[in-house]
Amino acid sequence: MEPDYLRSSERLLPQTALAALLGLLFAAACKDSAPQPNTAQAAPAALAQATPSARELSEEDARRILPRADLSGLNGEQRARFLEIAGDVFDYAGCKDTLAKCLAADVKDVHALRMADLVRALLLEGVPSGRVIEWVEQYYASFDASKRQRVRSDDCPQLGDKNAPVALVEFSDYQCPHCAVARKPLHDVVVGPEKGKARLCPKYFPLPGHPRAAIAAACAEYAKQKGKFWEMHEALFAHQEELEDDSLKRYAHQMGLDGAQMLKEAYAGKFDAVVNAHKREGEAAHVQATPTIFVNGRQHLLPVQTFFLQRSIEDELEWQQNKAFVYEGRDTIGKKG
Repeated sequence: MEPDYLRSSERLLPQTALAALLGLLFAAACKDSAPQPNTAQAAPAALAQATPSARELSEEDARRILPRADLSGLNGEQRARFLEIAGDVFDYAGCKDTLAKCLAADVKDVHALRMADLVRALLLEGVPSGRVIEWVEQYYASFDASKRQRVRSDDCPQLGDKNAPVALVEFSDYQCPHCAVARKPLHDVVVGPEKGKARLCPKYFPLPGHPRAAIAAACAEYAKQKGKFWEMHEALFAHQEELEDDSLKRYAHQMGLDGAQMLKEAYAGKFDAVVNAHKREGEAAHVQATPTIFVNGRQHLLPVQTFFLQRSIEDELEWQQNKAFVYEGRDTIGKKG
């Protein structure tokens, strides 16, 4: 069955409410000396005035209000929510206004289109409007140097081009189901069609509530020293419900390793220093849950899915090159740094 937010009865915004929204969102374009309302507050308020049965926006009206935005895939209710969000968040490039205004036909801020794609993707995931605003604002704020953490990317296995300019440092737990789900999108962004932009550096962060996570991490470290880290890494996540000693020995044997010797060294604490060092590094970087991913030291605050990871990597490359999000202004080229 489709989730509720995908089912609608094609209710559209009344023309009076639509006209009010247009006036509020684009009031600054009017050459009137009278005080203008704060669009970041006024647009959501105007939308809220519509009755619950009328809070949908047609494709035609959406194109008229936000002509540069790609809202494909959104239903009427989601389009209305996009408009509400766009009137509440500010563009983080050169337009220096609400996202709604930066999507007007006469504005050339290219980054506004990327920001709009991000909002659209979150809405398609069913994220509530308030959370979308929170995530988008936190995401763009995280690019500042003061928000970045010092996490090493040279003391861990590397997946992808070792010279890639973006390092994805992931703190994970072998018994964490969310870490297992994150494995494929992380793999895809470093070795897929976009390879060469980013590399993956996994680190151990066994949680106290997962009794087999620490010994599994030690086995992964043993395999690393034998040149079989990624094989063991994959096996542990693929069978994270089966991490007892006999199972661990079996996985080691399947990849040509001595399982008995592996467990002997693991239980003797031979790899504790490495595992504990990763754990301390994560704690110093304020890691509280797994998986936690850092993109060149900037915590990834979006869903751990291929689209959002790729977007984060691309934005990081732009930021590192320019120390800003580059935009094309109305008359000149500039940037906000």
